[in-house]
Amino acid sequence: MLSTEKQVIAFKPAEGKAKVREGVTNRGVGGLALEARSDREAKAWLYRYRINGKQCELQLGTYPAMKLTEARQAHREAVKVVEQGLDPRKQRASEKATNLAAWTMQDAFNRWIEHYQQQPGRNKQPPTAKTVGQQHGRWRRHLAPRLADFYVRDVSRRLLIDVLEQASKNAKVEARHSLNLLRQLLRYCQKREQIDVNPTDGLTPADIAASASAPRQRHLPLPELRQLWQAIDDARADSEGKATTAVLSVPVANALKLLILTGVRRGEVAFMRWDEVKKDTWTIPAERTKSRRQHQVHLCPLARKLLAEQHQLAAGEFVFTSTQGTGKALHPDSLSTAVARLQGRARKEHDETAPLYHLEHFTTHDLRRSFATQATEILMADPLLVEMMLAHAPPKLMGTYNRAARWKSQVDVWQRWGETVASRVASDPGSNVVSLRGGVA
Repeated sequence: MLSTEKQVIAFKPAEGKAKVREGVTNRGVGGLALEARSDREAKAWLYRYRINGKQCELQLGTYPAMKLTEARQAHREAVKVVEQGLDPRKQRASEKATNLAAWTMQDAFNRWIEHYQQQPGRNKQPPTAKTVGQQHGRWRRHLAPRLADFYVRDVSRRLLIDVLEQASKNAKVEARHSLNLLRQLLRYCQKREQIDVNPTDGLTPADIAASASAPRQRHLPLPELRQLWQAIDDARADSEGKATTAVLSVPVANALKLLILTGVRRGEVAFMRWDEVKKDTWTIPAERTKSRRQHQVHLCPLARKLLAEQHQLAAGEFVFTSTQGTGKALHPDSLSTAVARLQGRARKEHDETAPLYHLEHFTTHDLRRSFATQATEILMADPLLVEMMLAHAPPKLMGTYNRAARWKSQVDVWQRWGETVASRVASDPGSNVVSLRGGVA
């Protein structure tokens, strides 16, 4: 009988023999043996037992991958199965089949994301390619490094909290989005019987140190909008549209001004096409709006003059093109970078000499909020009308409301807002002359 690791190491067939087998002690539990063959280095741990009157044999593992102590433990577990009247070979086959059918978290994500990108959301449209790409990025950056190789069934609530807390240290907003991703992914797994209980149930942003922040309220009143407009003019490149790192290109300058005048999203302006503009109406196709519904915007005279200058610069299909001469549309991030540069916040080290450094921090999206705020507070526009002008989804009770019936009212608000910008933002104080820079007269 073999009883020590040294004996196991030295155990081998005698000269001229193909194989040899010897029993192994295991605290009085019989049936464990070690088999060695002359034609292979590994030695097999075997368990011989009787089930239903038949002699059976199970290979527990091989030495040296499975050490003596591990073989004894595996042997004792197999003996317990036999004592229950079960065949450990069938149990192992069942476990193997279960493992083959079980998903890892990476498997689960791959299946879920394919399902996710085809499912309609609250707006009854599938998510955009941008949204799907963001989900891929969250998984890759914040979740996959720790979770990808785990079986879904082995993922615990404690593990998820650890992973999400780490993500929260880097970016609380991304951590909240990652929690939502996991909630949807694991709900998908639960419905497909990979798990019985979703470990994210009841988990909140507060549990992962990513409590929801208060919604942004920043908007620019007219004096600040005037400072921004003037800063855009002062930083604008020459009429040929050339720009260095110290100035704004003409397309960027004009695009920023159009954001102020229309209240649309930066991506909608950046990818604006000439074939979307008919006289004084800009029709944004459904595939380019967040709500996935076609949206119309009235272009006031000041906005049309901006486009007139762009027509002289942009020969391709896009209104605002990159200054690199590729004919490609302006990237939305270019607008955000320009606003950050004017505030001296484009880099980690702030530039206190920037023209708008003294203002409270604002973003391109805050220009959209500025339009909405001024339209309701200064122009006294109906808030629900302004929501329609922002292309927000209407309240459920107004789902059948005749949106077309209020187009004239929307045009009136955009027109009056354009006049307000022309007289109080784009012109010199106390003057009726609108700034000529940026293509307006």
